[in-house]
Amino acid sequence: MLDILLEEAHFLVINKPSGLFSQSAAGIENVQEMLVQQLAARDSHPGRPFIGLPHRLDRGTSGVMLLARNQRALKRFGEQFHSRKVAKHYIAVVHGIMPPGRVRLSDYLRKIPEKPLAEIVSAESDGAKLAELDAEPLVSEAGFTLVNIQLLTGRMHQIRLQLASRGYPVLGDWSYGSSQTFGPLDPEGFRQCLALHCQRLEFRHPQTAKACSVSAPVSEHWSCLPDSLLQAVLK
Repeated sequence: MLDILLEEAHFLVINKPSGLFSQSAAGIENVQEMLVQQLAARDSHPGRPFIGLPHRLDRGTSGVMLLARNQRALKRFGEQFHSRKVAKHYIAVVHGIMPPGRVRLSDYLRKIPEKPLAEIVSAESDGAKLAELDAEPLVSEAGFTLVNIQLLTGRMHQIRLQLASRGYPVLGDWSYGSSQTFGPLDPEGFRQCLALHCQRLEFRHPQTAKACSVSAPVSEHWSCLPDSLLQAVLK
């Protein structure tokens, strides 16, 4: 059962676990279908509850995920994400010791054709899209750094790729250079969890335009972190 952090008539917010797709092909467990079934059973819904996804989190990423309960809310949330009116705050544990100070990372990214990966390219490349984020290291220990991130755009694998390209792959992210697992493996032994968590989303209510802020705690498997990193995460 998914953990619902906030629920109103027009939307709900969950704490997405690592290892679960936001949306996927039929037969593969994902957030959208799980919520449809969860709400239908809870509310004895006669039909199929509407669950719309104005944004998505990668399979290995956990944390705050906003979902629309009707088409109007989905449209309005989509407009907020598109116009960068949603503040997206993440934490990540990366390999390496990052120097102190808040920095802005700007790159052009595109999806690699026929692969579930993205790459950094020149601004003139076909399919290139601007990717920007602000990163601030919080504490380092045992060769790892806990990083606070404000995501300014929403490109495929953006945080993972931008940090890895600078020598700081996210812990557990074998696709972009991590050499260690993080959290549990799935039943087939797939390395499914990343040390990447959407800690807080700030957005506007789709009906009233009232400012909303929702935060989510990390899961138990973050307790494997070195002590100073874990204490900073739990603050």
